[in-house]
Amino acid sequence: MVNRADLLEEAITLTTGDRHKDYGSPVETHQIIADIFNAITGRNLTARDAAVFHIATKLARTRTSPTKRDSWVDLMAYAGIAYECAVAEKE
Repeated sequence: MVNRADLLEEAITLTTGDRHKDYGSPVETHQIIADIFNAITGRNLTARDAAVFHIATKLARTRTSPTKRDSWVDLMAYAGIAYECAVAEKE
């Protein structure tokens, strides 16, 4: 049986391992994503907003595939990234 700690461990590995090495800071990456959204929409979205959009995508996917592990792991990872973005916004 899989428990939440296993999923959280996997989310940690994804966001601090090779992806971090390949793509750099998730806060900076999500700010770039927000900047692209802003250019397209004329809005003023933040890096946190971009991470929350990713959370919404993963939540939508759990509706059609409620036991798909990848969606839950990514959801946990994006929640952590959204928190990091929120903290960065305050600094």
